[in-house]
Amino acid sequence: MRRKTYYQYYTNITYSTCPDCLAWHGRIAKSPNAFPNRQDGCERRILTFDKETLDHHRDQERLMRQLAQDELARRALFAEATDALGIDNEQAVDLFHQAAQIDLYLPDVVRLVQEKGSVLNEDDTLRERLRTVFIRAYSDKFGRPRYERLAEGMRIAREQNGIRRIKELLT
Repeated sequence: MRRKTYYQYYTNITYSTCPDCLAWHGRIAKSPNAFPNRQDGCERRILTFDKETLDHHRDQERLMRQLAQDELARRALFAEATDALGIDNEQAVDLFHQAAQIDLYLPDVVRLVQEKGSVLNEDDTLRERLRTVFIRAYSDKFGRPRYERLAEGMRIAREQNGIRRIKELLT
């Protein structure tokens, strides 16, 4: 008897993963053709599994869908915070904190400084507050399970380099 095969869409969730790939992340189908064959530069794979592990993969689907939704929420919070910067700095700092609790990516901080450098240069206290929020969040992210797969030396080096870069950007 032939085993029933299922397929699950997987994409690597980062700051640059497109919203379309995030929308598919974790979804399960009975055919690999049910998924788009995207050529957008996002890292993606179609995982194959059999019916005996369907319940496990449905659990994984829920977790994966939540991670994708969290990334979209992080982006929205970061964008809203960027828009508020210079208008309502208290709200902006709070929104940046909320976004950074989900995740923090250095390219987002670089873009923020490029877009809002004049606002940041006018307010030392604001710059210090954002530096503190971003450094704490960036350091905390390397304690998450996702980073446990990295060799300890590599994880520590990435963390330290990122913190150094945040300090450079917000000093």
